Amino acid sequence: MPHPASYDKGMAIRKEWTEWHLTPRGWEQGSTRREGRGNDWRDEPADRLLSYQHIEIHGSGEPKISTEETWRSKDPAALEQLAAALAKYGAAPSRLD
Repeated sequence: MPHPASYDKGMAIRKEWTEWHLTPRGWEQGSTRREGRGNDWRDEPADRLLSYQHIEIHGSGEPKISTEETWRSKDPAALEQLAAALAKYGAAPSRLD
C-alpha cells in the first residue's frame, strides 16, 4: 500500500483569498492572498459594517469556492446602516479582486 504522503505528489494546492468589507460607501477590498505574491495585509476600514472572505482553493479537481461572513458589527446604531448598505450595494463580491 502506498504511503499517504505519496497521494499528494504532483497535486499542488493553491489557496487564494480576499477580504471584502461593507462600509457606508459600499464594498471595499481588504487583505488578500495570491499565489506567487503572498499576503497583502490591509487594515479594516474604521467604519466597516460587515466583512466577508472570498476563498478559492485549486487542486487537481474542481476548484472549491466559497464566500463566508467573518465579522458583523454589534453596534445597534450600525445595524440600521448595515441594512441600508446591503439594500444599496448587495451581497459581498464573490471574486478575488
